[in-house]
Amino acid sequence: MRRLRVTWNGLGGLPGLSTFYYGVATPNVSDCVAFFNAIKASFPTGLSWDIPSSGDEIDDATGQLTGGWTGTGGGTVAATGGASNYAAGVGTRVRWDTLVVTGGRRVRGSTFLTPLIVGSFDGSGTIATATLTTLQTAASTFAASGVAKGIWHRPVNGAGGLYCAINTGTVPDKVTMLRSRRD
Repeated sequence: MRRLRVTWNGLGGLPGLSTFYYGVATPNVSDCVAFFNAIKASFPTGLSWDIPSSGDEIDDATGQLTGGWTGTGGGTVAATGGASNYAAGVGTRVRWDTLVVTGGRRVRGSTFLTPLIVGSFDGSGTIATATLTTLQTAASTFAASGVAKGIWHRPVNGAGGLYCAINTGTVPDKVTMLRSRRD
């Protein structure tokens, strides 16, 4: 399994990190670049995402680092939401679903999308319809791109870890807040 770490830079409280997993030997991560390009207008100017064309190779059963990989398609994406107000650490998330069930539960993962600009919220305190549509379209496109992407289910209670292919991406109409462990 190949681990891709996307770094969030440019605003107070950053850098941040989003982790993606690929199930091919030399990933073309242009689908990840396309995902962030599709959502960049919902984030304040100054924020950028660095998407490398390389990363770590991980043994999915143990979580041990086994080497590195070099692929193609990486780049940097800059947010274009303007100098709009935002609340640090407040936004939403993408829930990545798989068809894999282990331990009586379906394997799922999340990518947190914070901070969204103020215009991304509606008067009821949830995600504005236009923003939700943009984020949902980007998540669906990313999940269906045809490149093997997945969720890593860590080893638990002596059972080995699993790489589980992403089936769908869903953006709930809910606000999410990230906090540091020191908060």
